[in-house]
Amino acid sequence: SATVAKGAATKSATAAKGAATKSASAAKGAATKSATAAKGAAGKAKAATKSAAKSATAAVSDDNKPEMLTAARSGGADNLKMIKGVGPKLEGMLNKMGVYHFDQVAGWRKKEVEWVNANLEGFKGRAERDEWVKQARILAKGGTTEFASKVKKGGVY
Repeated sequence: SATVAKGAATKSATAAKGAATKSASAAKGAATKSATAAKGAAGKAKAATKSAAKSATAAVSDDNKPEMLTAARSGGADNLKMIKGVGPKLEGMLNKMGVYHFDQVAGWRKKEVEWVNANLEGFKGRAERDEWVKQARILAKGGTTEFASKVKKGGVY
């Protein structure tokens, strides 16, 4: 009788352990599927955001003028002097035109650079010669350039 009870208890414990393992495995699988689905949704949202941003800036205006702002965004204007070739005077001219942020410059295409070059009194061709767009792309992403590092240290202006 004791042996039968012990055998039954062992079978019961083994069955319970198996059920717990299956349950844990199912939970883990469900969590993995959920995490994968969330990751996929985040990727799709990111792609949709990129696509929307791309389509919002896809067309160059008829006069090739880049999109300008009436004022800096709420965080304040970027220090455009961190772009090699942009000193205090040019930064003032750019701000007056409606350029306050690295991402604005980073988004300029060839026709827009040509427009800016043609409209910078006394500095024509500067945006292209000094590769402002290339520098601004790095700075807009939070990166730095050798020149920007010098400006941050205070050794330039």
